Amino acid sequence: MNNSLSIFARALATENLSFTFDAKADTASFDVKSRHLVLPVWDVSETVQTMLVAHEISHALWTPYEESEILLNEAEKQGFNRMLLQRVCNMVEDVRIEKLMKQKYPGTRRDFFLGYKEIAEKDMFKFSKMDMSKQGILNKLNLHFKWGVPGFITVPMNAEEMELASIVDGVTTFPEVVAVAKALYKHPDVQKMVKQYEQQMAKGDQQGAESTLQEMSPDDGDGIGKKDGKKYAANTICFTGLANVMDGIIPTSALIRDFERHFCHVAPDLAEYRAFVNESDAFVRQLAAQFDRRKAADEIRRERPKQTGLLNMDKLHQFRTHDDIFISKIIKQDGKNHGIVFLLDMSGSMSHSLKDCFLQVLQLVWFCEKVKIPFEVFGFTEVHPSHLESLGLKGNHNPTLKRDCPSAAMMGASKLINLASSRDDAAKRETLLSYLYDCLVKGVRSRPSLLHLGSTPTVEAVAIASQFMVDWVKAHNIQIPTIMVVTDGQPNGICVKDDASCSYYHAGQGNLTVMNEITGTAHRIELSQYPQLCMGNLALMTMLNGLRQSINARCVGMFVGDNTLCERDYLQFCASNAEKNDIYGKGHRFILQNAPRYKAAKEAYADGAIIVHPDTFPGYDSFFLVRTPKIVNNKDADTGGNFTKVKNAFVKTMGKRACSRVFLSRYVDIVAGQPVKSALDAIYNHPVA
Repeated sequence: MNNSLSIFARALATENLSFTFDAKADTASFDVKSRHLVLPVWDVSETVQTMLVAHEISHALWTPYEESEILLNEAEKQGFNRMLLQRVCNMVEDVRIEKLMKQKYPGTRRDFFLGYKEIAEKDMFKFSKMDMSKQGILNKLNLHFKWGVPGFITVPMNAEEMELASIVDGVTTFPEVVAVAKALYKHPDVQKMVKQYEQQMAKGDQQGAESTLQEMSPDDGDGIGKKDGKKYAANTICFTGLANVMDGIIPTSALIRDFERHFCHVAPDLAEYRAFVNESDAFVRQLAAQFDRRKAADEIRRERPKQTGLLNMDKLHQFRTHDDIFISKIIKQDGKNHGIVFLLDMSGSMSHSLKDCFLQVLQLVWFCEKVKIPFEVFGFTEVHPSHLESLGLKGNHNPTLKRDCPSAAMMGASKLINLASSRDDAAKRETLLSYLYDCLVKGVRSRPSLLHLGSTPTVEAVAIASQFMVDWVKAHNIQIPTIMVVTDGQPNGICVKDDASCSYYHAGQGNLTVMNEITGTAHRIELSQYPQLCMGNLALMTMLNGLRQSINARCVGMFVGDNTLCERDYLQFCASNAEKNDIYGKGHRFILQNAPRYKAAKEAYADGAIIVHPDTFPGYDSFFLVRTPKIVNNKDADTGGNFTKVKNAFVKTMGKRACSRVFLSRYVDIVAGQPVKSALDAIYNHPVA
């Protein structure tokens, strides 16, 4: 999506209206009741798109919904066909509101002029094939005001028609719009269409009636967005959301039942699990204490004194030497509530690193418990329907979407498996985590059916998680939610309903439109700007941006890499798109071993992690490439000193055990409410090759 158009629309309207691109829409439209703006996917310049936004926002500002309903209802009682009269009103209203928009925002005059000029020059409405003299009065008036007055086309009009044009041009209020529309409704040209429409409806000729309505909507955009009468080919993906989001989530209770059935009701080994909890306790406590200190400092910054205007009688005798003789009170602004959702990749390729990733997530979960941050931990993979049915869950492949849509992204067998939740009581959470500890860490038990490692449905997982988070942040009053994705591979292809094939790579030309009805956002992407990204990562970028726009989410990613940084991974993660094109185009790969950035990246990676170049995973606030992480225990963290010493010991240990100073400091910033820094890491100061 051209995000600037969304911002532009909201700025003009001075309200947070919803905004989407729709590849199926023939023209721009604005619903004055629901306050929703729809733009079509047209092969036009940004100037035309800006003009369309300005026109539709003028409806948002000056077309009164309640008053229009009253006036149209009254007209219907007077014998007017409400639907047809409304079409006439739209033509007259367009003239009035465009003048008001140009008066309020003079800069839009240029957009209207150049936008209508481009439409005429490209002959989008097929003006060259129109016999202007035979057009009806509504078409003539519409063409006259939009293209005739600026001089782009010639619209011949007789004296009577010019008088009607003068009346339309003089309209200033909406009641006047309806009054003029009633007068035009009685014009012979309009009456002819009214009778034609009523006869077609009486015969049940729905197609003919629709055609008549099109004639009464002269600027409906017919012909725009089409080539030789056919729709432009547009890559469109729509995330509608599930009819029931829980169809995409396997709850903790079901996972516990699966463990009990698989282990023949043999209880997990709580002793070893609790031993690991105790081993991690020192680090978790110190990190929680630091979080509390940062939160307390933030609360102090939000405090400010305010004079009450009442005299402080105990200080009144000091009035000659002190100004502060009034009673004051401390005003404290409310703090921000935080919440974290972890998405842990449970694909087959994660088998070698899943143990350590799970342990690290465990420590972060215990930290959330101590500081009372709501959290959810989900594993994501594909689960066969038969495994779900055996546990009494819905085993349908492709669960029901909120609405039927040809371009809807299908969820397939993708599921979020709830591994831990702050909604559960402590005993239930300990039982499930100890089962997982036995299975994933100790390896003394095989995985139950729900935890069979599959593919990497990251796009579907984030879609389901987005729908969950929208309701979750409301239920917990979370102002700063964070989503953290831990994976070791690229996402699967995207399966769209009207095309059963899964799209992985794109052709590099044209646009991709992603309509996210879950977050109420839409994005239009120029594919040529992202030649190195698969469709899955492009869709992820728009979904994360949608979460950021709709619920103020912060998005952090972690890619689990190999033990050493090879040239392939270096080019994938540490170079911009332009740098990759230059290297591949000139055959520079043979000199990468001596590249300053490659050396710096290898050193940083040997220490544990590097910050990935934003071009590799756009949409994330920070994305880390880490070696398989290890865990800090009491022996590593217990320095008997303050937090700084503990943190330094932790960093040192994690450096040895394949984590990084960068990752730790960034994570602390996230949970402590600090802004996530999106600046490039120091390694990018070096030449790429």
